[in-house]
Amino acid sequence: MRKRYLYSLLFGIPGFIISVVISFIIFGALAGVLWIYVFGDNPWPSFIETIFPALFALVFLTLWTITIVAGFIIGKRLEKNQALNKKHILVSIGVTIIPILFIALFQLRVGNIGPKSDGERCSDFCSQRGYPGSGMPPEDSGERNCICIDNSGVEIIKVPIDSIDPSK
Repeated sequence: MRKRYLYSLLFGIPGFIISVVISFIIFGALAGVLWIYVFGDNPWPSFIETIFPALFALVFLTLWTITIVAGFIIGKRLEKNQALNKKHILVSIGVTIIPILFIALFQLRVGNIGPKSDGERCSDFCSQRGYPGSGMPPEDSGERNCICIDNSGVEIIKVPIDSIDPSK
């Protein structure tokens, strides 16, 4: 395989992940600016629902194309030297894996993956038994109870959180 194509891959694979992350950052900031300074809490125009995803895709594809083209150009320059530089491959693997690890660690920290929090377990417990609401005492109170409440906010049952099976 010619180096220009190999380097297109070496830049393109991590470039995909980095382009997605940068696109989300850009559009998160753009949505924040539009929310705070333009539309506020009022209903947003319907054209935003079509423009935002299209612009997101355009920014993502542009960034990803730039990384692939950069890899192609660098690979083309390195074709004179026939030896394969293993450091470049290791850097590409590292740049691919590190953002994935950061994303996974962030998702673990915010609770999207991993074990459920006590509040989620309490909420699941109460909703499985047909109660519309649940609550827990403040963490600094030392109590570890799950409280199920009815529609009027009256406490119906109180059970220790340790007695709730996390698998159910």
